[in-house]
Amino acid sequence: MVLVRYAHGIAAIAWVGGSIFHALILRPLTATQPEKMSSAMSLIAPAYREIIDIAVVTLIVSGIILMFSRIQGSEATVSWAIVLGVKIALAIWMFYIVWRRRRMSSEETVREGIASKLLGYNAILALGLIVFLLANVLRELVEASLK
Repeated sequence: MVLVRYAHGIAAIAWVGGSIFHALILRPLTATQPEKMSSAMSLIAPAYREIIDIAVVTLIVSGIILMFSRIQGSEATVSWAIVLGVKIALAIWMFYIVWRRRRMSSEETVREGIASKLLGYNAILALGLIVFLLANVLRELVEASLK
């Protein structure tokens, strides 16, 4: 189970860490130096997409394994189940954003508005940080149930 938790954590770090790098480094550079960043982004994007694909599959598989291993234990309280449900819902939203953005034309991804804020890269980052927080809440709930 240690390796499953490890894989789950590394996949989450890769996705959320990559989202932080994209939001704080790549997007501002692309906005200020579009000509220079265009060629760099054409090289970075496929590699990053592959990392995200691997991370998503790893998160889904390891998440299912971890969930079922916890459900079988006595530490699976009602509070734990509620927090887990919220965490899963937010993760599904993140998966949907990635899936949707890959199917949009570049013109559609540029437009601003409420949909862009709910379905853009900033949303992935915000949701990822919330999911990390909820993972810590789950850990605290498990530890409290063991006392």
